Amino acid sequence: MPRRQLLADGIETDACSGNIAKHHHAALMAQYVEAMKLPLCPACKTRDGRRASILVNHPDYPVLSLERILTTCALCDAHGFLLTAKNASGGTEAETRQRLNKNSLLHFSYALALPEQNQMTAQTHTRSGSSKEEGQMIMKLPVRSGVYALHVRYQCVGVGADTEQWKLYVVDQQERRWRHQAVLHTLRDTLLSPEGALTATMLPHLTGLSGILVATTLGRAPIYSALQDDFVSRLQALQSNHVQVYPFADVNEFHTQMNHLVENSTPALPHIWHSSPDTEDAPQQKGREEEKETEQKK
Repeated sequence: MPRRQLLADGIETDACSGNIAKHHHAALMAQYVEAMKLPLCPACKTRDGRRASILVNHPDYPVLSLERILTTCALCDAHGFLLTAKNASGGTEAETRQRLNKNSLLHFSYALALPEQNQMTAQTHTRSGSSKEEGQMIMKLPVRSGVYALHVRYQCVGVGADTEQWKLYVVDQQERRWRHQAVLHTLRDTLLSPEGALTATMLPHLTGLSGILVATTLGRAPIYSALQDDFVSRLQALQSNHVQVYPFADVNEFHTQMNHLVENSTPALPHIWHSSPDTEDAPQQKGREEEKETEQKK
């Protein structure tokens, strides 16, 4: 059954779950991660949606830690995971398990149809049984068409980092950039080639794509609902030294803008970690030391 959403003005409109969009993004990102030779945990290699939570008692993970999970799986790092805590029973501490989790770096809103630009029809489908006795199964499936408003927020500063303590575990900045590129490649493909239930026989027709990409170097990028006709101009007016905007009017411009971000953007360092000059593995500190060595050699 299709989802419906009641808007604040009392109008009910069609809705597509953000959970489904996130699920398909994760499945496609796993392919990019493998192609780019980035690490995947045993769960993500088999496309298990529970991710790191099934690594308890896995022979390759005798001791589970946030650092181990984040450094050995780019997908758990981007899409998050939850490993629940477990108290010891029977007086043994061996069964105690610490709670480990990382929040997802990607957030998908419900895709809401513009109230006056969506339609739904019921299609009758038949499926024959394997024998004459089973007969024929008759099904009615809803098919929808419309213009949908969707928001996706991606917090790239959290790549390779514990987003609660803001401790960076993936200190190799090139690997962080590769993970960042995998997220953006997947997001581009997710919108240009939609996936979902029953797409084997009802693949969606993509007839247009317009909107705006908003990037910020500090804080959060602003969001303004695409249900409003003027959302692009509203967000363009918010451009500043920290906020950059990239509007697109069709699929070609979207493809160009996304490729530009893939090629030219780098995930920022967590501010708290970046501002600690005494961190032993800080790339900035390491870079300054290399510069000093070069100067001395000269």
